[in-house]
Amino acid sequence: MATHVLLLAFLTAGWPAGSGTTAFPLLRVPLGPRACAMGEAYTGLADDVNALFWNPAGLGQVAASQLAFSHQEWFADIRDEHLGLVLPVGSGSLGVGLVFSTTSGIEVRDPESGDHTETSAHSGYAALGYGLMLNDRLHVGISAKGLYDDLIEQTGAGVCFDAGVLLRAERFRLGCAARNLGWGMRYGQDNIALPMGLHVGASYALRRLNVVADISASVDRLPDAHLGFEYPLYDIFMARAGCRLGPQDWRTLSWTSALTTGFGINLGRFALDYAFVPYGRLGLTHRLSLRTTLPGQQFGRVRIQVRELGTGAPVVATFLLEGSQQGNSYTEPDGTFTIEGVEPGWLKVTASAERFYPQTESVLVEPRRTHTLRIVVSRSGYGALWGVVYSADRRRPLSARIEYSGPESGSLTTTEKEGSFTLRKLRAGAYRLEIVPADTTYLAQSETLTVTPGQLTSRTLFCSPRSGFPTAPAPNDGEPRREDGEPEGN
Repeated sequence: MATHVLLLAFLTAGWPAGSGTTAFPLLRVPLGPRACAMGEAYTGLADDVNALFWNPAGLGQVAASQLAFSHQEWFADIRDEHLGLVLPVGSGSLGVGLVFSTTSGIEVRDPESGDHTETSAHSGYAALGYGLMLNDRLHVGISAKGLYDDLIEQTGAGVCFDAGVLLRAERFRLGCAARNLGWGMRYGQDNIALPMGLHVGASYALRRLNVVADISASVDRLPDAHLGFEYPLYDIFMARAGCRLGPQDWRTLSWTSALTTGFGINLGRFALDYAFVPYGRLGLTHRLSLRTTLPGQQFGRVRIQVRELGTGAPVVATFLLEGSQQGNSYTEPDGTFTIEGVEPGWLKVTASAERFYPQTESVLVEPRRTHTLRIVVSRSGYGALWGVVYSADRRRPLSARIEYSGPESGSLTTTEKEGSFTLRKLRAGAYRLEIVPADTTYLAQSETLTVTPGQLTSRTLFCSPRSGFPTAPAPNDGEPRREDGEPEGN
């Protein structure tokens, strides 16, 4: 009984007046020293074995098998033990967890004899969850928990569920988890509601610094905020700190109860994590865990797409693999090819195709993830480009600066007398032209085109006058004229 009295004292001190109580406060206890040291903000990160208890969607991020054992030392002879295991299965990972809490030294008095004896109270639950990676950015997950509570004079049992989603970008992650969804905890004939809650969290990798933040709300208390940091001081040492504005009433317990700190030591496949979490006048708590990555190689998958520069058309190409995998092959008619079972690490792919220049791209292959590698190739050989710049209103040559970019880049200027330009021995491929008239009363224009090997590509370019400027009529000397302004027959 003391377990629940004490836990309720600091886990529910911030409840709004008039709200009802919930059962099984062990569900409120945060697990894992790493998460606890960072202000108990982990919903938006959740990238190790403890994701099962914070956001089951995070299990889909765990690429290798992990095993962890954690011990939590509370005040008043309360101790928690936690065992977690993650195994990659299919496109996601399966998580299994056991949590056991005990309070020893509870004095029980026999009402008939008056004798005093000491006993212990126990509570715990088992969790089973699965996190799935839907694509490179989106993960979803669900878990179920079976609950058991021994209050010495009465026992209770129940079942609840968690569900979560996690969105990943290059440096940013956003997570949301609904926890402890169920029909309540059964104590004899009584059914007491569980502490159902919604948790939203985010994490951002600022160079080497991890910044995490959570907002948590429950059916029986006001929302609270959490903030944490993680920074590698050395290759093997991780410093962590954070603050939390609930669920404990830090205003009553003292401001120190809002602070958390800890560290992690990574030694190859093993990691040691520690968290120091004070609770003001109630006392100090310590959390310690040992995590290990189990042996076993996990592979990734690479989807190659070969496209032509400028047009985006698929290109049938052969490619050479170097790095984490060796070999060569060729794409399908749609310019794609998927490589299965690629070992983690850097993979270099060189694509070659007839009438195209070879192009090399690299990708960092991660276990159990699909990577899309897009290779853009430009046509080989040389062609020529001729063009002329006219005013759209007068159909007269314009002096303009022509900037071209593509397989080659550069600029040139046309004269007002002729308005034409020629680029000889220009590498074949797609180009973009920017035409900037010397006369500022005309608007700049842009044009895209493809230079074909061994051929002359011609373009007539028109620049329109800016609005607000008078438009001169096109010349009319009585002769029929082509679209470019020149008399027909020239």
